[in-house]
Amino acid sequence: MFSAGCSTPVHLWDDHVTLGPKSPSLDIAVLACAPVATLGVVAPASIQGLSPTVSQALATALSQASPPIRVIPMREALNRLTDERLAGEYAELLASYSRGGIPDRARLERIGAALGSRYVLQPGLAEFGQTVLDKFEFAGFKIVRTRVSTLRLWLQLWDARTGHLLSESTGEMTVAAPVLTTDSTVSLDDIAQQLWSRMIKRDWLGNTSESWRCP
Repeated sequence: MFSAGCSTPVHLWDDHVTLGPKSPSLDIAVLACAPVATLGVVAPASIQGLSPTVSQALATALSQASPPIRVIPMREALNRLTDERLAGEYAELLASYSRGGIPDRARLERIGAALGSRYVLQPGLAEFGQTVLDKFEFAGFKIVRTRVSTLRLWLQLWDARTGHLLSESTGEMTVAAPVLTTDSTVSLDDIAQQLWSRMIKRDWLGNTSESWRCP
């Protein structure tokens, strides 16, 4: 069920990605060549503090995709929205999404225009948990401790001009790592990058064969 990672000691990875129908209006060339805005990560209150790590992992995964996707860094986006006096609009956009699961179309269009982005990503963190399992080896009279980490993410792609949902995917990744030292485990950032990369590739880029030459 698991595939071996490259670290030492060996880490075992297992992932599952579910893809929703992709809109035929999604232009992969625009997605690959134009800047893409990313909204703040939506997460339950109990794990909201993990959102910056998950957000940065998404930006890294987008930049390392093939072709790379030019995401607008969150810091830059927030600064530009503040300069355009749209910080309140941005907060209300996230609030409207939290209330009804869909962003306010007018606000989405204004924010997309201010950032120069046709497409807007809405990432979500559904769950992150860790469990330590003990296994007793009889012959060697020792206990082997394994930390099992499970991460669940979701990602939506919206058209800022029309307010249409173009793509939606969910992913789950489980990582098992032996607890030998305090630094022998896999970080949330590493797990999130791996899972985002799989979701991006399988949802948007898995069937593309074009040669991208962006200006």
